[in-house]
Parts: sequence; C-alpha cells; structure tokens
Amino acid sequence: MTMRMQFPARCPLGFPVIPPLAESSSPYTDIQNLRRISREQLLMAQTTHAFSDWHSSFDVRLILDRIKGTLTFQRATVTSIASDRNATLEAALVVVAVGLASTIGLREGVLSMLAASLIGWIGLSGVIWFIAERFLGTPTSYESVQPLLRTVGYAQAPAALVIIHFIWGLGPVVGFVGFAWSFAATIFAVHHTTGFGWLRSTALTVTGGIAVSILGFILSVITGIDPQIW
Repeated sequence: MTMRMQFPARCPLGFPVIPPLAESSSPYTDIQNLRRISREQLLMAQTTHAFSDWHSSFDVRLILDRIKGTLTFQRATVTSIASDRNATLEAALVVVAVGLASTIGLREGVLSMLAASLIGWIGLSGVIWFIAERFLGTPTSYESVQPLLRTVGYAQAPAALVIIHFIWGLGPVVGFVGFAWSFAATIFAVHHTTGFGWLRSTALTVTGGIAVSILGFILSVITGIDPQIW
C-alpha cells in the first residue's frame, strides 16, 4: 500500500497558502452569549420549579380523602378545602369528572356536558356569593368567591352517580339519589363556607340553582344544546 504525502496548497507564485485564522469573538459577544445562556437557565429553572410546585400540590390521595369527607359531611374537610388555594384546581377536576360521568350516563356530547358542568359550577358559586355579599351581608371572613368555588365544586361529587343513568329502571333512581346527595352537600358547603345558618344556606343554594337553570335555558336557546343537561 502506497502512502501519499499531502502538501499544503500553493498560490500561482509557488508560495504555500496559509489558511486564515478563526475569528475570535469579541468580549462584548462573549458577554451577550453569557447573558443569553443565563436567561435560558433562569427560565428553565423557573419552569421546573413551577411544575414541581404543581405536582407536589396535586395529590390524588388528598383529593380522594376530601371527596370522602365531603360525601360524609365532615365540617373539618369543608373548612380545609375552603382555606386551601390549591383546592380550586382540585374542585375543577371533580367537576370535570362529574361532567364525564354525565356524558356516559346521559349519552350526550362530551364538550356540551363539560361546558354545562363547568358553567353550572361557576354560575352557582358566583350567584351564591353575589347574593350573600350584596344582600345578606355574609359574616364570612373570605374576601373572594374562590372558597365557594372550592367547596361547591367538591360538593358536586355525588352527582357522578348519574353515570349509570342509562340502565333502565335502576339508573334514573340512582341518578336522582346522586342529585339529592349533591344538593345536600352543596347546602352543607355553603353553610360552612359563608357562615350562614341552615335556612339561609338552603335558600341561597335553591336561588343559585334556579339562576343557573335560567342561564342554561338561555344558552340552550342560543346554542341549540339540549336544555335537559342543565
């Protein structure tokens, strides 16, 4: 095997061509690169920290324990939900789960049932808080509607029994039990969140339910969605 020697390229005059040196970056460019890298690392650290906080606050076992406490009318559970800011997302997940159960039981569209569940939850909580704050002078120390969103959202859990509504005979009965159970849990949640007595809490829940039903009927007329889902 013959080895070939490689010589540097030569210009027409016969002198070897020396390749140009690589351009060195200026100090200003280096500083800019360091700043860009620092910003990217900071953003990555903030994103990782936020995700870690969200993951640590999302505890499935805690959610199940709170659902159990709500179903069994535990006062300590309701007050802990009302004071926990992370419970707002948990309550939303409970409402979404009820919406999915309604989709299966009532054989309706997923999007329409989820929209009805979320709008009903927010509307009911908003109406109850508005009436309590503006007309009844709520004695509660909470300064926003969010505590009611949390407790009322968890109180919708029994309504998931509607999932077997499609079973002839048994389904509608169990679905009605779930509705009545959820209604009672909502009154219990309003009572311990607002600090009102049982009579006022019941009146607020009924009034809020009527307001949501009227709103749902109007939306059904506009959008063409079956009004029975409300």
